[in-house]
Amino acid sequence: MISDIRKLVGNDRKKLRKPIVLLTLDTLFNMLSYGMMYAVLLDLINDNLTYSKIRTYSIILIIAFCARAFINSKGYTGIQEQGARAVENMRITLGDHVRNINLGFFNKNSIGNLSNILTNDLQDFEKIITHNTSDLIKTVLLSTYLLIITFFIDTQLGLIQLAAILIAVPIILYGGKKVACIGKHKKVVMNEVISRMVEYLSGIQVFKSHNLVGEKFERLEKSFRDLKKESIRTEVSIVPYVLAFQVIVDISFPILLLIATTKFGASVIDKKEFLTFIIINIALTNVLRAFAAQYGEFRYLKLATKKLIETYNKKEMPYRYEDVEFNNYNIEFDNVSFEYEEGENTINHLNFKAKEGTMTALIGPSGSGKTTVTSLIARFWDVDNGMIKIGGKNIKDIKPDTLLNHVSMVFQDVYLLHDTIYNNIRLGKQDATREEVIRAAKIANCHEFIDSLSNKYDTIVGEGGSTLSGGEKQRISIARAILKDAPIILLDEATASLDADNELEIRKSIKKLTANKTVIVIAHRLNTIKDADQIIVLNEGTVEEKGKHSVLMKNKKRYYNMYNEMENAKKWAI
Repeated sequence: MISDIRKLVGNDRKKLRKPIVLLTLDTLFNMLSYGMMYAVLLDLINDNLTYSKIRTYSIILIIAFCARAFINSKGYTGIQEQGARAVENMRITLGDHVRNINLGFFNKNSIGNLSNILTNDLQDFEKIITHNTSDLIKTVLLSTYLLIITFFIDTQLGLIQLAAILIAVPIILYGGKKVACIGKHKKVVMNEVISRMVEYLSGIQVFKSHNLVGEKFERLEKSFRDLKKESIRTEVSIVPYVLAFQVIVDISFPILLLIATTKFGASVIDKKEFLTFIIINIALTNVLRAFAAQYGEFRYLKLATKKLIETYNKKEMPYRYEDVEFNNYNIEFDNVSFEYEEGENTINHLNFKAKEGTMTALIGPSGSGKTTVTSLIARFWDVDNGMIKIGGKNIKDIKPDTLLNHVSMVFQDVYLLHDTIYNNIRLGKQDATREEVIRAAKIANCHEFIDSLSNKYDTIVGEGGSTLSGGEKQRISIARAILKDAPIILLDEATASLDADNELEIRKSIKKLTANKTVIVIAHRLNTIKDADQIIVLNEGTVEEKGKHSVLMKNKKRYYNMYNEMENAKKWAI
């Protein structure tokens, strides 16, 4: 476990040493109370107890108490502060690590699992650092210390005490395994609860419309019932083993006391050793009982450590260059193949070139690979074979963050933060001035509606943009992209789900956004890309047709048929 903590906290582990040592030292000072009790009893037996001695013992205890208070405050404050700081750094590094893993990691892990790792597991790990590890170290050291003293008093008594511990420890260790096994199920159920809660809150409009709120939303109700069941199982699972451990420890005390009394009666040990043994054995019994309770919780919390290490071990997307300068922004797909899952050829030997300053439109049936092309350009995924080049440079050699500095993306599904409109636009350029934000909003044709709001640019947007219309959200996302001013623009037809008035406004915004940029647009309405410099018709991950609108119409193939179907659809009436 210590090696796991060292691996996770990195250099922060050095800052944890001092508070752990102080907390361990506090335990040794705690033994002084037993020492004073021993001295008092010894003086009583020898009829040597005086007021002067009582005063001396009391002063020693007061000094020990003050020393404990100082050491404990420093140690406890230090472990809390440094533990929290270490976990704070972990949250940042883990977040950075996760965002550098390809999107397959997110597809294979539910939102509940990811949320659990980034919140509950980190919280559990913090508890391991700030409480459990130091407590267990103190318990183990103190138990060892007390056991060694028992051996010095009498070897036979020490061996019997050791035998009792060796019988009891495997029981509690097995109980810990049981807790860990059941705890895994609890964490899976917790993942499900978080996923169902997110699902419920995200789809509340749909569920209300179908009268599926509250207890009627069985999926959420079932996940809560399962969590209750697994939580009880986890808590109860360790109880029989803790009780068995404590029974063995408790029974060993009267047995050892009987043997020690016999030895004292036979003059094998003197009254001083006999009294020492009684006090030491009482202390050891209490320490071992505490260990039984701590260990079960420790094994459950340790599951978080395993999950965190597994997440850190996920490979980040490789790169060779931190920074790069492009000679131009031509985008080239050179014999590119890619599959999300083995045996599923999403992109198959794809070849095309999008020249700098031109617009390339991608069209094709659902599942033809349009969105995958834009995801590969942004390095959300890496190609399996072939090469994607920007300005002649293989994007696999470029750090993903650096690459995305040169790319702006505007898609149909716009996500806005629960923050001001100003801060939502400023996401495109964190150091932008207010004047730059307002200028971008004006270019994106959203300044007018923002200015009409009561708090203007300081208006708080609901989570996900829930307080704004689809057209308003889309224009803010375009303002964000305009502010970023990246030379490559990736567009998933941003007007596909908008009404006529909003569509016109968005088209104006997009025209300003894409001026003199290298643009890749996924087209759903073919009339919006008639003027594109290049139209690529995709089918099953390959290029079926390529050319300008006029050329493709003359070819009378898939594009021609799709375009005519769209034109005929305009004549439909109900």
